[in-house]
Amino acid sequence: MTSQAIFNALCYELAIWAANKRPSLRLQPWFIALVNWCQPDWSAWKTEQTIKKVDEQASALVKQWEKEEREIIATKLATKAQELFPAATITPLPDAIVPSVMIVHEAPESASDEVKALGGELRITWTLDGLK
Repeated sequence: MTSQAIFNALCYELAIWAANKRPSLRLQPWFIALVNWCQPDWSAWKTEQTIKKVDEQASALVKQWEKEEREIIATKLATKAQELFPAATITPLPDAIVPSVMIVHEAPESASDEVKALGGELRITWTLDGLK
């Protein structure tokens, strides 16, 4: 949008503001000519501003939907993992590169002190097919 068009749009905004403050301006021939001259540029400017706001809102919605979808996938994985490994500690990881789940098995009591010090088995997976 050219600077002249932006100037015309701002003149239109200013004229409408002034007319709201002093309604008698609306009857002046110069006011009518000014509004008629500036109105097309104002319409284009207003449309551009509205489209920018809509684009911002749309991108925010898409990000929100993607986040919710990732959380749903991670929660489903965690539920399935809890069914497969009831004794394990399950943590959903929705913010991983691919929504995943972390499965932590505590070290068995019969394990050596070295194994207990390291902890039990730890898996991070995005699929539970073929596990168990």
